[in-house]
Amino acid sequence: MSNIKGDIKVGPKNKLVNGSNGKMIWEKNYIKTGENSSTTIFFKDGSEVRLFGKSNLKIGLNKSTTNRWLRYRIHLIFGSFWGYFNRGDNPIEITGDGLRIHVSKASMRFSRYESSHNINANSGVLKVFNSVSSVKLYSGQRLYKVQKKDFLPKKVTSIPNQLNLWIEPKSPFFSNKKSLSINLFLQVVRSGTGIKIKRPGPVFLKSNYYNLVIPRPIRLNIDGKAKIILEAKLPHSNDRTFEGSVIFQTIMDQNNFDDVQDGFLKVKLGLP
Repeated sequence: MSNIKGDIKVGPKNKLVNGSNGKMIWEKNYIKTGENSSTTIFFKDGSEVRLFGKSNLKIGLNKSTTNRWLRYRIHLIFGSFWGYFNRGDNPIEITGDGLRIHVSKASMRFSRYESSHNINANSGVLKVFNSVSSVKLYSGQRLYKVQKKDFLPKKVTSIPNQLNLWIEPKSPFFSNKKSLSINLFLQVVRSGTGIKIKRPGPVFLKSNYYNLVIPRPIRLNIDGKAKIILEAKLPHSNDRTFEGSVIFQTIMDQNNFDDVQDGFLKVKLGLP
């Protein structure tokens, strides 16, 4: 457990304790978040879940009757989360009130409300099942306000909005400096048209580069826009693998943002 914000409880159902950065989560543990709270859960295989406010999630493991495979399971009791799942042939299974989702090497957003669910495919492919049908969701698609007896193929639509990213300068270069400053811009736009959308809210920024200083918190203003000043430091002197390629990924860091697809940007940092 990491990146905790606000009130987090974790543990067996009747023995919940305060969550803390670095705390281990075990099979059949529950994670509950208070209002305006969030936390990230990391898995050994590189998967991760960002659980948003007023949510309750159970981590479990499902064993087949033949004992030939094990499937990690996540049960969303209520609330909302974003997740990236880095599994191979044995996908993670996510459940919630009559719906099942099988996901591997994909990112998604899942929200469970009193009478319906929202499921977003942000990257990769999701397989969604209910009691009467099944469907594949591809990147940029979603199921909006679906129930366990809906015919799922007829409920597939596009995610209406996108979080766009760009940087200045467009070709950052370390030169002989030990670090460089990068201006990262964020703007919510209508998917397919680029029309700017006024959609304020908190944002969580991730990157694959270990020597990047990211300010917190990050929030889109009333116009759905933000400017973030990042500090990129030179790679470690013994790092022979870094070639300058850096990935930025942004997610809306709160529930009720099922209408906004993740932002993604790959840039090249020029090395001295």
